[in-house]
Amino acid sequence: MVFDQALQAFHAGQFEPALQYVDKAIARFPRDGGYQLLRGRILLEMKRVDLARECFTRSAELSPEAAEPHYYLGIVHQRWGELDQAAAEYAKAAALAPSQLQYVAAECETLVAAGKFDAAQARLDAVAKSFEFSPVLDRVRADLAGQRGDLCDREHWLAAARLRTDASKAGMLAEEIAHNHFEQGHWAACVTALDDEALAGESHRPDLVRMRARCLLMLDRAREARDLMLTLRDQVDADGRNASILGMAAMRLGDATRMSEAGRVLTQCRPERCDGWLLLGVAALERGDQAEAERMLREASNREPTRDLPRRLLAGLQATQAPDRTRTAQATN
Repeated sequence: MVFDQALQAFHAGQFEPALQYVDKAIARFPRDGGYQLLRGRILLEMKRVDLARECFTRSAELSPEAAEPHYYLGIVHQRWGELDQAAAEYAKAAALAPSQLQYVAAECETLVAAGKFDAAQARLDAVAKSFEFSPVLDRVRADLAGQRGDLCDREHWLAAARLRTDASKAGMLAEEIAHNHFEQGHWAACVTALDDEALAGESHRPDLVRMRARCLLMLDRAREARDLMLTLRDQVDADGRNASILGMAAMRLGDATRMSEAGRVLTQCRPERCDGWLLLGVAALERGDQAEAERMLREASNREPTRDLPRRLLAGLQATQAPDRTRTAQATN
């Protein structure tokens, strides 16, 4: 009865009462490994990790056939950054309960995190038939491929996981698929991934809007990119990420108004960079204000002398002004 009270208090998040109840149960049955396991879980939630480890170790000694103590010891070692020890404990748990996916997945994830890619691959291959249609292991395979730099294989396993996963995790996978396409420069595929119904509720997130707009720019759909970025005009843009993409789209369209808008934001938040000054200069050129254009382009070139576009535009502008200046000087003489 006291153990049941401890369990109920634990699940209710009442950790101090849960600890008191389980200590009473342990006092009555000191050799029950399940009681030590629960005590360790309570202490783990209370961030008393070292004491939790002692309980899990004691639980494993009292219940040598139980997998859970090793699983939680793996969690403890992982929190401490001891990935080799964590993987070893997860492996023990998986050996004791080979049908439990969470133990195998934890072992493989930790091997990947530890950079032991060959060991992770071998373990995944060994359990492939036992968990043939597991989206969890598909996801681990995708992580492994990503760590190895194989984005095509990562795409394959993410797509497999997306087909097999439940609705609660579909959005996360769809987003990862979109990022993977973006990293590979597959712009149209990225847009398609962003159209996944699982992301319908996230479509207005600024980071996803920016990703879509960048893809549209790369697909020569600048007008769509500009109009999409205008939906973020009311968002705080302290680092200028929105303004940068809006400015690029507006420049391709010759939209002086939006270039000026983006340029003003960028010269405020990134005054040391040339981008904002460049946009203001090109906007002035579109309006026919050559004096302002020259001033802004010079500012841009001074800030980043190695950037080619500001220098070329400035040189071109000065070349067109040279005959006019010559004629003015001759008339004055």
